[in-house]
Amino acid sequence: METAGSNMRSGTLRISAQARLDVVNIREGVFSPLEGFMTEVDYRTVIDHMHTISGAPWTLPITLEIPEERVPDLRKNNEIELCDGDGILMATMDVEDVFRVNHDNDMSKIFGTNDPAHPGVTSQLMRSVWRIGGKVRTAPTSHGDLQKYSLTPTQVKRLIRENGWVTVSAFHSRNPVHRGHEYLHRLAMEMTDGLFLQPISGWKKRGDISLEGIIRAYELMVEEFYPRERVLLGSLDTAVWYAGPREAVFHAIVRRNYGCTHFIVGRDHAGVSSYYGEYEAQQLAREFVDLGIEILCFSGPSYCGLCDAVVTKRTCGHGEADRSDVSGTEVRAFLSKGQRPPERIMRPEVADVLLGLYREGRLFET
Repeated sequence: METAGSNMRSGTLRISAQARLDVVNIREGVFSPLEGFMTEVDYRTVIDHMHTISGAPWTLPITLEIPEERVPDLRKNNEIELCDGDGILMATMDVEDVFRVNHDNDMSKIFGTNDPAHPGVTSQLMRSVWRIGGKVRTAPTSHGDLQKYSLTPTQVKRLIRENGWVTVSAFHSRNPVHRGHEYLHRLAMEMTDGLFLQPISGWKKRGDISLEGIIRAYELMVEEFYPRERVLLGSLDTAVWYAGPREAVFHAIVRRNYGCTHFIVGRDHAGVSSYYGEYEAQQLAREFVDLGIEILCFSGPSYCGLCDAVVTKRTCGHGEADRSDVSGTEVRAFLSKGQRPPERIMRPEVADVLLGLYREGRLFET
């Protein structure tokens, strides 16, 4: 991740691309109840207890880093202007706290490991240990450079009302839609009035599918296979943490802020490699009784050759030997070689869209 710059006049701070997204998410209510970047007391409470100091459930620390050389200056400022990489004013911030984080201690609590091979740990270790916290106040001008699927909670809630939906399931993904996703989408549409598809658009590790690939795959599904009147497509403009269980709860809270009533947590939600158990995210999400959104816990989908269908362990009577995995990892393995995934894994129409981007060198994060 980028770090905040220091080449601006006193009283201003040039912030990273990720911090810019954080400012927008705080401003638009995506990160409600947060009204700014966390102070040390909120940071520590979230790290240690997965709630804010006010008692609201919250699992990931939203903090603003600063270069060490700015610490003396910022300790003297009650207010600071936050500017993007081009020097455009994003917001003003009331500096309530300047503090230092403990990477060694905190990484193991956030990610369950401090292994630098974990992409989320690596991204956090690249950040400055110095942070400032305080309330963010919106700049007088808007910053409207985000792509068209960057819907705000206010916009999504309005669309939900216009569609007459009472119940809405939200689905999160950092991968293009495959047969396993489709299985879960259709289950959710049977259970609720609407489905909000919201893949993540912020920083991801090298080798993950690009936002363009993910959005184009979802566009095709919405236009050609799903009932358009029951599906809404947007993007969640924040970084991927790869934090497994904690990130699953964070994703649920955010979708509650968008007006959704249900949130799908599947197998190894927000996981990476083998750092988390298959259903560890579901277990943690179930422990929270104050999320304000119902968690839909589905078993991981797979393809059963005898059933000739996508199934789960709960819906198929055959053995493990008869089932093969349907996952983003498997999809990426085929696409990274320029190969079309088998139809049991991904619709050929979706695969062709992605392979077109592959040939143009636009499919994977670099």
